[in-house]
Amino acid sequence: MMLRNLKFAFNSAWQSFWRNLAVSLAAVLSITLILILAGVNLLVGHAFSQVLDGFRDKVSEISVNVSDDTPLTNVYDFQQQLAADPRVASVKFVTKDEALAQFKADPQNGVLAQQIEGNPLDAKLDVQVKNLSDVVAIDAKARQWSGVDPTDPTNYQGDFINRMLQLSQWLGLAGVVLLVILLIVSIVIVMNTIRTAVYHRRKEIEVMKLVGATEWFVRGPFVIEGIMTGLVAAAIALALLVISYEPVVSRFKSDVGFIPLSYDPAFISSLATDLLLAGALLGALGSYIGVRRYVRI
Repeated sequence: MMLRNLKFAFNSAWQSFWRNLAVSLAAVLSITLILILAGVNLLVGHAFSQVLDGFRDKVSEISVNVSDDTPLTNVYDFQQQLAADPRVASVKFVTKDEALAQFKADPQNGVLAQQIEGNPLDAKLDVQVKNLSDVVAIDAKARQWSGVDPTDPTNYQGDFINRMLQLSQWLGLAGVVLLVILLIVSIVIVMNTIRTAVYHRRKEIEVMKLVGATEWFVRGPFVIEGIMTGLVAAAIALALLVISYEPVVSRFKSDVGFIPLSYDPAFISSLATDLLLAGALLGALGSYIGVRRYVRI
């Protein structure tokens, strides 16, 4: 009996979808556009997380500039002190010559590197901190060291880190608000689509109610139709996003190479799960709300 009712629900949903094809396609198109916006929102959030992680790796390493008149024994002693600090992951001493070689090897310093005469760079201690929150304390400790260059102690940029973290919080909040708005709009679209289908089948529903059909027996086909509409829209949106994801990232990297953004194929599976599940849930919820009042009458 259960299988027979389920088969009836699927057949009725399929027939209703094609019977009201114009309305169904309009709903699919509308939900597709909304899910594309939601998918773009997820991709932008993921991309910003990648960028933030890349910058976090960079800013969690600070360079302590060593004064030219500091004895090497003092430098090695301070290096050992930093290495023994539980907040520090690693410490590397870079000589003046090595610092100059690193500067010249950086493509962004190509023109400036050719104009350098002599070696104006300091030797330095590259300190990798375990947690980003500990960078401030390590920077303060380095500035108190007697061998630090007083004119340029470290390369720590506290304002930049704080702004990045604040921007991350604001973008996360904006993404949540946008997703909620898109979800509400999607539910309203599915509701209107299902109500149109219910109106066209109102006489059939009345007959089924008169012969004793349960609410779920009547409601089931419309819920399945809503799920079908959501899944079709989600599949189209996912296909368009997958096709455009890699070319957009490649173009962005070629135009803005200094931002650490990369194509992440592993995120596609997560995106597919989110969109398909969202499409099915939106379709089911919208159709359930849309048909509920008519079935009870």
